[in-house]
Amino acid sequence: MALTSRKKRPIDRQSKPAPHRDARLFIIATEGRKTEKQYFSMFGNKRCQVRVITNKDNKSAPAYILQQLKEFKKEFQLKADDELWLMVDVDRWGNKHLASVSAQAEHNKFQLAVSNPCFEVWLYLHHDDLDHQSIEAGEMKQKLRGLLGGYNSSKLEPANFAEHIDDAIARAKALDSNQDERWPSRTGTHVYKVAEKVK
Repeated sequence: MALTSRKKRPIDRQSKPAPHRDARLFIIATEGRKTEKQYFSMFGNKRCQVRVITNKDNKSAPAYILQQLKEFKKEFQLKADDELWLMVDVDRWGNKHLASVSAQAEHNKFQLAVSNPCFEVWLYLHHDDLDHQSIEAGEMKQKLRGLLGGYNSSKLEPANFAEHIDDAIARAKALDSNQDERWPSRTGTHVYKVAEKVK
């Protein structure tokens, strides 16, 4: 008689505090390799664990990140209340590409947390307001650097943001004037949707 392989539950037993056996999981697949992972290391407790899947082989197109999330879902045992999130930026991808990825995400029951133009919008909102004025990703990073007195996306300092998460959520919601949009068509971010759940 053949043995059946059983999927394992992707809980990190080494995390502090140690998660409960039935901890709710938030799996976030991102195109960024370091910034988002460092940022979300602030979250999690015994009942909730956040796991960030970063891109492999320097492939960061949303379709590739979506595929990684699909593979993760297939490989691991997930519960009904676990959530899988696709976190990408608008900056390099056109509306047609994002529309296709968004439709596939919805089909797979994945949540979307898109930032326009980039994740740094979310980081900036921890400290100050933004308006809908169009801004390029490079400009946004420079603006954040000026606000913080320095910014290195490879060496994020979570302490700069930990005490301001509620402020960022409130500011991001205020920017999100059309909550029916799958992603912000103007400067904004939907990262608040996952942050609100995991904080």
